[in-house]
Amino acid sequence: MDCLITKLHDNDSFMTKLKNSDPSLTSFFQYDAMKKTSFDVKMNKPNNGREQQLAQIIQDYMSDLTLSEQQQKNIDNLAAGAKVVIGGQQAGLFGGPLYTFHKIFSLITLSNELRERYDCSVVPVFWIAGEDHDFDEVNHTFAYDQQLASVEKIKYHTLTPPESNVSRYVPDKVQMKNALQAYFKELAETTHTAELYHMCLQIIERYDTWSNMFKALVHEVFKVYGVLFIDAQYEPLRKLERPILKDMLRKHNDINKAFHQKQRETENNKLSKMIVTDTNVHLFLHQDNMRQLLTEENGIYKLSKSEVTYREDELLDLIEQNPAQFSNNVVTRPVMEEWLFNTVAFIGGPSEIKYWAELSEVFNTLDVEMPIVLPRIKITYLYTRIEKLLQQYQLDIADVLTNGIEEKRQKFIREQASQTFLDQVSQLKEIHEEMYQKLKREVQHNQNNSNLVDKDHEIHHKQLNYLEQRYLLNIERENVISMKHFKEISESLHPMGGLQERIWNPLQIMNDFGMDVFNPSTYPPLSYTFDHIVVKP
Repeated sequence: MDCLITKLHDNDSFMTKLKNSDPSLTSFFQYDAMKKTSFDVKMNKPNNGREQQLAQIIQDYMSDLTLSEQQQKNIDNLAAGAKVVIGGQQAGLFGGPLYTFHKIFSLITLSNELRERYDCSVVPVFWIAGEDHDFDEVNHTFAYDQQLASVEKIKYHTLTPPESNVSRYVPDKVQMKNALQAYFKELAETTHTAELYHMCLQIIERYDTWSNMFKALVHEVFKVYGVLFIDAQYEPLRKLERPILKDMLRKHNDINKAFHQKQRETENNKLSKMIVTDTNVHLFLHQDNMRQLLTEENGIYKLSKSEVTYREDELLDLIEQNPAQFSNNVVTRPVMEEWLFNTVAFIGGPSEIKYWAELSEVFNTLDVEMPIVLPRIKITYLYTRIEKLLQQYQLDIADVLTNGIEEKRQKFIREQASQTFLDQVSQLKEIHEEMYQKLKREVQHNQNNSNLVDKDHEIHHKQLNYLEQRYLLNIERENVISMKHFKEISESLHPMGGLQERIWNPLQIMNDFGMDVFNPSTYPPLSYTFDHIVVKP
């Protein structure tokens, strides 16, 4: 595989400010991600004392997997006090979108760079956001049909979507297998298809919960890198979290005030509001097989989907007795993550790290230090055929990734058309416009005639536009092969108008290039960068 760095024009002002250490943004974070001194400080921070317990919990959580030598070494390193680079994602169907894998590669890459720079162990940890409830975000994926140059949505179908979180959800295995069959039906059959399908089928048959199926898949791909996995909803982890859960409950008013205050400050600094929540507690309680949001009013804690109420002391007792019933919302989840781990850097998607700008005072309220916050690496896979098509039509990949293909397609159509014809149509439009203005002046004192001239102008204007459009459509039909080529480029590099990594599934790449395509023996060595990486398999 080859790897090249492509600088794209980033329309996201947030990312530009982050990269440039803009004070209007860095003031909302504890550390400037662009300064080496930030990493110096974080790498030398004393540990929190929970590393041995945490290592044992991760060991237990991953006990149903066959650990690689590097994974076991990293568990031991974690127990010995190694720092962590962490990031996470919801458990998507068959691994979810490609950017999930790219997020894991980001953890691996930065961990390796820090290990070499500081000559000490740094462990990549992937946090499976199993406590998230939005099942509609994870119950589907997309497959690219190369023959038709089309993207097809593949969905796990159920009449009873989970009311609880994804970690607790036990999907119907028949429906999971049906979804798997539907996915592979859209893929081109290669020498890797049978093996890949069998691996996915084995995972479905062996594991019961949705998040465990996801865990098994990402483990199979990334075990050789030593990546460690943990589910936010893992019960032994919740037991370790008892102190901070109690703190979050006791201080919920201060947390809520700190969050809203900082959010107002970000908005005053022209940053978009990211977090929307209608609670003042920022915790969920699992009750009646449902994940229910807690709110407090006059000392009484209410649930969002039932009539049950609690006093604070009752909830504190419940945390002590059964902490697994509790989970975090978007405001408290990052703090929980950082309370647990000796984190150097958190790596997230563009939207994720924007959330963090609104949370700095929440961290302070709970006396938890914010890590260095960085965006994940962005990667696009450039197939040989697509590369040849780009060359054939003299298209720049950076331009296509930034702006899409439609403007280039229209330009191509006009280049195949008769410029004389198009110029003459334009001249007709100009002549008609001149005559219209003359006629308007002639009848300006007669409203009925003025309306008549307007109507006539409108009809002729539409007719001339129709003439031009139909002519170009005929040119398009005469160049059907080229139009298919443009569609191939679009659906490969810019599917559904977005970047490839947000739509395509990792199994697509594995099916086309092999089970070991993401292994270090095959995958190009990466360097952490804000720029866009193009990989040529």
